[in-house]
Amino acid sequence: MEKIVESRRLKHKDLENRIRAMRKKSKEMSAIAITDLEPSEIPHHFNLTHCLPTELEFSPRKTLKVSLPPHQNPVLIDYGIATCGSPINETLIRSRINVVILTILAKMKCEFPAESRTPVDSYTSLKTLHLKFDRETEFIWKSGDRRVKLSGTVDYSLWYGMSDDYSTNMVIIEARQPDLIKHGVFQCLAYMAMVHETRKRAKIIDTSVYGIVTDSFEWVFIRIRPNGEWTKKAYHWVHNAQDIVSMLTNIFAHAATSHKWWNLGIEAEVSASLEQAKLKPKPKRDRRRSI
Repeated sequence: MEKIVESRRLKHKDLENRIRAMRKKSKEMSAIAITDLEPSEIPHHFNLTHCLPTELEFSPRKTLKVSLPPHQNPVLIDYGIATCGSPINETLIRSRINVVILTILAKMKCEFPAESRTPVDSYTSLKTLHLKFDRETEFIWKSGDRRVKLSGTVDYSLWYGMSDDYSTNMVIIEARQPDLIKHGVFQCLAYMAMVHETRKRAKIIDTSVYGIVTDSFEWVFIRIRPNGEWTKKAYHWVHNAQDIVSMLTNIFAHAATSHKWWNLGIEAEVSASLEQAKLKPKPKRDRRRSI
């Protein structure tokens, strides 16, 4: 009896020691804000390689070009009149970005299926898209033998599926003042890399992630390809409003379509689990009479 008590005591002590060690390790883990990273070093930290965009990567074909939402331009003109002379800051910039993004999403949902140029296979896919403002995010990044907790706030995050599942994020949008666009691209790239890595770990078919950095006039589109290459292209609203709206529509549609593949992935996993359960040999019944 004494041996059993002693054995239990040792096991309990061992468990306490392991919990204590885990807590200590968690406290020792470095916590770094994305905004504290040196912008130019971000691609290196996340093992990303810069490449030039392909011909069609950020250039919507004529067949995929869409018209501007009907009320978008008048509202933006009114914003310009109302805020003329106001100091430019991120709050003002985001008010214009809100008009652009929300009118596009509304147009996509209102016009489907009448609008054949919206490249989405079903209205159900469009309903899966969710937009979140000021999304707090944390991610454990492994660099060599060192684990680092990265954190930050994403201005706009578009995802399908469950809100707390980072692997279903597809589009990251950051608002920046005109003189901070370049730094904003690298910071946006960091958030995108976190999502890209999460999608890889989740074994999602398409691990590409899109990002946008904008002051509401200049729009820089970024993409991390499945192989870890990243590329970008800039447009200006004054000269390329239709291209910007078309790019946003196509990216949002791509995110909506990804919901179907995400569901197929889940169904495949469930089917595989069921098949394994069927193939698993059943334990032989003990035919002896139980008491």
